[in-house]
Amino acid sequence: MKLSRTTLLVSLGSSPAIVPEAFLLPDVAFDAVHVLTTASIREADVAWVEQWFTDRAPEVELTITRVAEFSDFKSEEDHFTFEEVLYRWVLERSGELPPWFCLTGGFKTMSAAVQKAAAIFGAAEVFHVLCDLPFADQPKTAEAIQAAFETGHLHWIKLGSESGWPQFRNLTAAHFPLTTQRMTGRVAMVAAPDHSLRGRIREIVERSHRIAGAWDRLGHLPFPVLATWPAGDLDWLDQPLDPPGDATWVASLPKVELHCHLGGFATHGDVLRQVRSAAAEPSALTALKLLPLPAHWPLPRGATALEDYMNLGDDNGSALLRDPGCLAAQCSLLYDHLRSQNVIHAEIRCSPANYASANRSPWMVLSEIQRAFDCRMQADEPADRCHVNLIIIATRRKSGDYRAAISRHLALAVSAAEHWTHEAHCQVTGVDLAGYEDISTRAHYFREEFTAIHRCGLALTVHAGENDEAEGIWRAVFDLNARRIGHALHLIDSPELMRSVADRGIGVEMCPYANYQIKGFPLPGGGGREDYPLKRYLDAGIRVTVNTDNIGISAAGLTENLLLAARLCPALTRMDLLRLQSHALQSAFLSPAQRTRLTGILAHRLPQRAAGFGSA
Repeated sequence: MKLSRTTLLVSLGSSPAIVPEAFLLPDVAFDAVHVLTTASIREADVAWVEQWFTDRAPEVELTITRVAEFSDFKSEEDHFTFEEVLYRWVLERSGELPPWFCLTGGFKTMSAAVQKAAAIFGAAEVFHVLCDLPFADQPKTAEAIQAAFETGHLHWIKLGSESGWPQFRNLTAAHFPLTTQRMTGRVAMVAAPDHSLRGRIREIVERSHRIAGAWDRLGHLPFPVLATWPAGDLDWLDQPLDPPGDATWVASLPKVELHCHLGGFATHGDVLRQVRSAAAEPSALTALKLLPLPAHWPLPRGATALEDYMNLGDDNGSALLRDPGCLAAQCSLLYDHLRSQNVIHAEIRCSPANYASANRSPWMVLSEIQRAFDCRMQADEPADRCHVNLIIIATRRKSGDYRAAISRHLALAVSAAEHWTHEAHCQVTGVDLAGYEDISTRAHYFREEFTAIHRCGLALTVHAGENDEAEGIWRAVFDLNARRIGHALHLIDSPELMRSVADRGIGVEMCPYANYQIKGFPLPGGGGREDYPLKRYLDAGIRVTVNTDNIGISAAGLTENLLLAARLCPALTRMDLLRLQSHALQSAFLSPAQRTRLTGILAHRLPQRAAGFGSA
């Protein structure tokens, strides 16, 4: 336990008179004097210091600490060893009040280390002692010291106080203890520990200097922690992404997924077989259609009609997910996939009413989906899990009374949001107006249906501007108060709307593989208005994100979509990829506390170039 006392810390070489000379500093009454010296100090000198305090200041606590196996400075390693012991000694001997540091005793390197320690940990005063008597007349006895003091030959050069680095104020000796080898009277001899405290200090100082160096761009970095990175790494991030060369780095990035359809996941291959093998009623499953993928999939030579694209998911979808075993397997396998892609947060879209049957209501289906994801989440440690929330899809169609189905899904979403309220668990946090998109199904036609969603605090995203003009986006933003827009490919057609979307912080969910497969954007960007607009959205300050849409149909995870985004937009930088993840967290349907926690996790996991990725 630290005591509130006035403490003097003194380094000592071969002149023991330095200790009482420092103690005589005018206008300060020291309660404790702690001395750090070498292993080679003479026992007679130690006894002389102890006797001086016994005779003249018996009430003062005195300790003398010697660094074991350290007699002289012969190398940098000797200095580093002394510095490590010094830092730990300062932690152990300091009281609640900042100590006084005397720089006079010992080698010059010892004095330099003491001054550095004062700057790091804080000091009430840093000072030097000198005697203006000739060298031959320098005081060596108690009487001579007293005489020099009384006749004004001792001078104390005050260098001022030190506030110390705030990063070290919570450090204690318990974190970095000294190791005592043996005790001789009041003299402790301590072993030279490893350099862990010195390394910690050096790391923090370097990080702080980096922050100062990056101060002018701190507000523009997607994550403030990037300001602590070396300048070379920041320069590397500012270079265009190299999709082949940076594939491993992109795969290692922590990611956020905002636009992923549950029914579009296990549509082909082994993952589809795994889902079907989990069926509760295998005999009731429909026969596989085994629809072949178009030539050169997932990068076909031309655009694929939207209806043909959606038909590629016919072996999954409603017919398969009505089986509770298949539905649970689909959720579990999707969670595994998200984890394999280093996704830390995902918002999965689902249509529970589409998977319902006579024996299973939409609420029962939604509960099964929520439970499947939640069980997988809770099995992982909080810092390691992928946090999954659900978005309920309200689907527009070309014809029929689809409004009734929309109303049922909206009511389901409100009930679910009020039922699952614990933020550490899987929740329903929003609604997606999806499906058929044209002038007759624009968002403003559904204003009344969605009023309850807004009043109950649920968030709304709208598929708009993918197959409709920019006007469809305008209606979603200004008439339906959408927080995010799905795809928004035609937003580029309206500079005024782009400014409004940027000003309002509206999230834009882009899905490079699905967009490429359906619209046929050129590779690697052929100029003109046919270019993929993601980079221009970024440069315009729009909160654009990259997502997957239908992982199984598009045959691409989030890593692959990020790499394709860089191929479609060759000017996309590595920093832009980090900016995309920052945008995703800012646009996610999360509480402020959740957003802060996930931002911390993502920032902590960011892989640096120093980890072996890329070159300058």
